[in-house]
Amino acid sequence: MNKLKVLASALGIFTGLGGASHGPGEILQGNVAPSNIVFQAWPSLTALAGEPAMTIIPNLLVTGILTIIVGVLLAVWAAKFISRKHGGLVVILLTIVLLLVGGGLMPALFGIAAGVVAISLNHKRTKSGGVD
Repeated sequence: MNKLKVLASALGIFTGLGGASHGPGEILQGNVAPSNIVFQAWPSLTALAGEPAMTIIPNLLVTGILTIIVGVLLAVWAAKFISRKHGGLVVILLTIVLLLVGGGLMPALFGIAAGVVAISLNHKRTKSGGVD
């Protein structure tokens, strides 16, 4: 198995599950609006500054549910479909959606990296005429 494919897939899975882990903290805050576009997903988790996240959705309960759904979807895509023709682009797009629905600020960096690695992998494979 190609090392770049494993790296891209692992980073994507880490992004999806890491982002989804913000969801329960958001859900536990209830049916309230966040105080700002950037907020703490787990306010009581002081060791990690409350797990900073951002959302464009004005309800933390809905934000948390969407965060879990998008995070799991991203992890599954990264595990199964990252080597498809546009697999890396889909990872980047899902990462952006995850960022905008409360998946945290740090996971987004890993998701973008996963997408770039996957795009690079697919570009190299296409140029060499190889098939996965």
